[in-house]
Amino acid sequence: MSWIQAAKRLLQSSPLPSVTFATTCWERDWRTILLDPDYLRLQQIGHHLFPFTEKLLVINNVADLAAVKKAAQAKINDGVLTRFVVADDLASELLPQFHLSKQDFSSSPLNPNVSSDWLYYNALGPLAAIHAAQSDYLLYLTGDVYLEKPVSWIPQALRLMQKHPNYKVANLTWNQNYKEAKKESYSSTKNFYLSRIGFSDQLFLVKKTDFHQPIYQQIRSDTAHVPRGDVFERRVLSYMKNQGWDRLTYKKGSYTHK
Repeated sequence: MSWIQAAKRLLQSSPLPSVTFATTCWERDWRTILLDPDYLRLQQIGHHLFPFTEKLLVINNVADLAAVKKAAQAKINDGVLTRFVVADDLASELLPQFHLSKQDFSSSPLNPNVSSDWLYYNALGPLAAIHAAQSDYLLYLTGDVYLEKPVSWIPQALRLMQKHPNYKVANLTWNQNYKEAKKESYSSTKNFYLSRIGFSDQLFLVKKTDFHQPIYQQIRSDTAHVPRGDVFERRVLSYMKNQGWDRLTYKKGSYTHK
C-alpha cells in the first residue's frame, strides 16, 4: 500500500478538512521547482504524506513568463500540480480584497537595501495563494523550502486547530532548530509547541477563511525584529498579536530553508 493510499484510508476513517498545497516561484528558483524531477513532487509535496485536494503553483516575478507557464503545464500533465496562477494577473482583484495597494509596500529609509518591488512581490506570492486556494485550509511553502525526509504532521495539526479555534497557524520546526522553537513557546502539547511571538512565511498551514480577510494593514512596533521592513510576515505577526492567536510548531519534524 502506497503512502497516498494509507493517508486516504486514514482520512476516510476520521474525516479532515480539505487542504490546498501551494508554493510560489520567481526568477531565481523556478528552474529548481519546475525542472528538477523530484524537488516539487517529492521534497515539497510528497514528504508531507498528505492527500492534498489541490496542488497549486503561484508564478510570481519571472523574466520569461511563457517558458515558466510551459514548464508548469508539464507538471500539471504529469499530475504533480493541479493548476497554476500568475500573481500579477490576480493583483488587481486580490489587493482590494485585502484593503492593500502596491504603494503599501514602498521601501523605507530604515531598510535602504530593500527595494519596493521586493517587498511587493514578497507579499504578492502568499496573498495570491491565499486568494486562489479552493480548499478549507492552505499549506503554503516558499519555493526555497523543502522536506529532506517524510513527516506526517498535517492531520494532527488540523485536529488541534479544529478543536481549539485560537490555534490559527501550524508549521514544522525550521532548519532543525528544535531548541529555538521550544524557547519561543509558552506551552506545549504532545506533538506541538505553542507560541504567540512568531510567524514565518517560509511554511504555514492556515484556515483560508481566517486569512482571506483584510488583516494585513496592522504594523506593531514590537514586530520590528522581522527583517526587511513591513513585509507580509510582519503584517501577519502584527495581526496575530493583536488578536491573541496561537501558533503550533511541530516538535518531531523540520523543514529546510536555504
